[in-house]
Amino acid sequence: MDDSEYYSYGNIKLERGKFESPPLLIGTIFYQNETIVDRKNPEIFNTQKAIKRIKTHQSLSEKYKIPNLVEISANTPKSMLKYLEFYLDHFNPPFVLGGDFESRVAGIEYLAERGIKPDQYIYNTISNLKNKKEIEIIQNYKIESAVILILGSENMTSTQRYAYITEKNQPNDVSIIEGLKRIGIKKIWIDGGVVNLESLAHILETQQLISASLKLPVGTAPNLFLFQYSSPRLNIKYHTRYRRASIMFIVTWFSNFIFYGAIEDAKESFASVYQSIEFRDLLKSRNIRLFS
Repeated sequence: MDDSEYYSYGNIKLERGKFESPPLLIGTIFYQNETIVDRKNPEIFNTQKAIKRIKTHQSLSEKYKIPNLVEISANTPKSMLKYLEFYLDHFNPPFVLGGDFESRVAGIEYLAERGIKPDQYIYNTISNLKNKKEIEIIQNYKIESAVILILGSENMTSTQRYAYITEKNQPNDVSIIEGLKRIGIKKIWIDGGVVNLESLAHILETQQLISASLKLPVGTAPNLFLFQYSSPRLNIKYHTRYRRASIMFIVTWFSNFIFYGAIEDAKESFASVYQSIEFRDLLKSRNIRLFS
């Protein structure tokens, strides 16, 4: 692949403009109510279990030859500092910087103090250009990569989702894509924003449209709709582990990246994506067309 076909983050290449390479799988750690994080004080967490979960995620990536990133999430600025300190003490960039807005701001400031360059992480997410503080942070700290999250209803069509990112509906009469480029974002990812199962269907159609016309990397968090069935995760009654694996299979065919969710769900996520890729490659090699 040449530079026009992927974004590069160290040794990781994120494909864009087509769906030939395995999607980049992203597991989230330190999300709200994760079992390794203290419920009363999120700044306290089980370090050894966190290391084990990240290493399992990375080892599966190596085993199945599927690229990976870890998303660092947080719900308070102070806890974000603790999580980033831990991660950088044990692992290397790149990574995805997630969590709520105030936590991301604290994270960006801390990363600058640690000497982490803005091209070593991905800002997740931004949905419009109306937050002046957010725009200033992105400009002042020279953030280079950001994920656009499309916010819409469950039945928002692919045409409407495409318009969300291309129409001039942002301040200063620009689209969100053009606006981000103007403030220095060089690498834009597009996340369709899953609400339920119907929204995922529209999103997969949208991803093909964006990939073909805009040549941007596309993906989403396909398993978010499962939260309507169960809490805690992987509730046996609703068989969410198997639902997760089945939906990951089809999403793999039309995604450049996938936020698969809780990092402890890495085993079924990597295995499902691997099986999907193997089947897709077999169809190509035999010139079998299941979809026109």
